[in-house]
Amino acid sequence: MSATILDKSAQAASASATVPARSLSYLPYVDALRVVLIMLVVAHHSVEAYVKAHPPEIPLPDPPLVRASVFLGVNAAFFMGLFFFLAGYFTPGAFDRKGAAAFLRDRGRRLGLPLLFGTFAIVPIMGWAHLALDPAVPPVSYWIYLTRYFLPQGPLHRYFLGDVPKPGFWPEREFWPPFNFGHLWFLEHLLVYALLYAAVRAFIPADRGSAARNPPAHGAIAAYAVLLAAATFVIRIWYPQDRWIGFLGFIQMEPAHIPQYASLFVIGVLAGPRRWIETMPTRRGLAWLAVGAGLAALAYLWAAFATVRGPDSGNWLMCAWEAFLCVGFCVGLPVAFRELAIGTGRVWRVLAANVLAVYVFHMPIVMLLQWALIGAPGPKWLRLIVTVIGAIVGSFAFTNFVILRLPYARRIF
Repeated sequence: MSATILDKSAQAASASATVPARSLSYLPYVDALRVVLIMLVVAHHSVEAYVKAHPPEIPLPDPPLVRASVFLGVNAAFFMGLFFFLAGYFTPGAFDRKGAAAFLRDRGRRLGLPLLFGTFAIVPIMGWAHLALDPAVPPVSYWIYLTRYFLPQGPLHRYFLGDVPKPGFWPEREFWPPFNFGHLWFLEHLLVYALLYAAVRAFIPADRGSAARNPPAHGAIAAYAVLLAAATFVIRIWYPQDRWIGFLGFIQMEPAHIPQYASLFVIGVLAGPRRWIETMPTRRGLAWLAVGAGLAALAYLWAAFATVRGPDSGNWLMCAWEAFLCVGFCVGLPVAFRELAIGTGRVWRVLAANVLAVYVFHMPIVMLLQWALIGAPGPKWLRLIVTVIGAIVGSFAFTNFVILRLPYARRIF
């Protein structure tokens, strides 16, 4: 199999001259990659409660599994950045096919409606669960939390009616104000990027990829990784990892990862018309995949055998590790999925149709499993594994057999 993959590198290197000028809309292996990434998202949120003392999900009473946090670190280094790259990759094609008005309507339906629904129907559950499971907090019903604390802290309410004072019983470790978009921040960012892209296209004509059609060489890829590491290091001087802010009062963001997310979306926008995913030489892609996999393996080995904690996320060495791991996976994984022809078959198509819905609806399933397993017999690492597998299977089952069967749901998800 490996010889066959490598033999295709010459074909891929020259493919840029032969790729037809069709609209870019469907690549099965990219859909399969999205499926794997959304599984990592569900697994990430499933694991957080087991390795953090104060996670955004259900707080668990027993000591955290500190070494398992390496899974979160490796994930955070690349998986949302790769999601942004793939989103940017298909943005120019969607805009060209639909035109500005239809493109924005489609983004409003597929991103804006789930964002609104999830913000008011799903996200408050996480904040309320923290209060409900805290024995030091007086009993607070979900309805009281939603109407008295969560909704009155929304940006429109606060702008027109003023702030609601923080209640005296509010735990110090819980954010105030509690209103936020939770895990749906990704949809908000994609919506903002779509609006910015449409604004740019109002003044700049379509990029048909007429210049610099060939995928970037090793030197250009490495230079981007160095620049990404430097930008990340500078940002983290003021904003360490996991510190979230409300940019302009309503854009929920983690500045520590914004250089990665924003730049990869822009690179995706440039790569789409030039077919870089389809034409990246196989040897080049696999070389960078080896870089990413090697750096991930290094982190796991450190977590398994080191007796001291690794460097802080704002350390220059950590920023370089994260940047090169991210770039390695963003370049290499699409190539590997392409050459292995992953994504063909009915099962992959069914799973791919659920990706957006799973992203929106998985958090209550994750939290329900975390809560149900509190006090369950067996070691904590076993409960972690059960939560991860159960959340992935349960999320896909729920969206496929419930959400996507609802009227008009497929027009949104």
